[in-house]
Amino acid sequence: MSTSSPVEDRSNSPPRGRPRSKKKRREIMAAAVALFTENGFVATSVDDIATAAGVSKQTVYSHYGSKENLFALAVSSKCKSSGMDPDMLDPAIPPQVLLPEMARNFTKLLLSRESMRVYSVCAASTETHPELGQLFYQHGPLHTVQVVTEYLHEQNRAGRLRIENPEAAAWQLLCMFKAEAFMRKQFKFEPLSEERVEHYIDECVAMFLRAYAA
Repeated sequence: MSTSSPVEDRSNSPPRGRPRSKKKRREIMAAAVALFTENGFVATSVDDIATAAGVSKQTVYSHYGSKENLFALAVSSKCKSSGMDPDMLDPAIPPQVLLPEMARNFTKLLLSRESMRVYSVCAASTETHPELGQLFYQHGPLHTVQVVTEYLHEQNRAGRLRIENPEAAAWQLLCMFKAEAFMRKQFKFEPLSEERVEHYIDECVAMFLRAYAA
């Protein structure tokens, strides 16, 4: 399965016949996010999602097409709700102001129970269900890198930073945050204090800004 093929968000498709309820879509998505993060992809059925959302199974399919599509959009919606969305990374805001806030939002998402659960489920399923890892990669890490890449590209064009390869720089920045705090959560070690995490984030952002200073 190629990771480059987009997953269709049928929730934004023009309605056929009766208008589709935005409220129903939100309820289905909320149920999907909760169940996927709690039980994993394989153990969550469309029937489970429909029951939790208070709709029929057919209603879930009519809005989202398939369980795979719904999983991908659930991962994507989680990224967007954390602030990792193109509309929230305003290129007019200088990197010295925006990057620290973005870094905190990203690290909070990275260390959240829901994200850790989804990451663990996808990593554990790579042999039997490789498509899950591909969906997670495309709509989680890759989506986030693309959003940050676009912002860095605009900062380079505006002359605020000097970055020859914004995509590589986006990977560098984001991967710095996936460090000790993430590994401690992953392996059930005592978590770092909030103060240590904040200090580490500030140091990463400062180092990044020095490296790409215009």
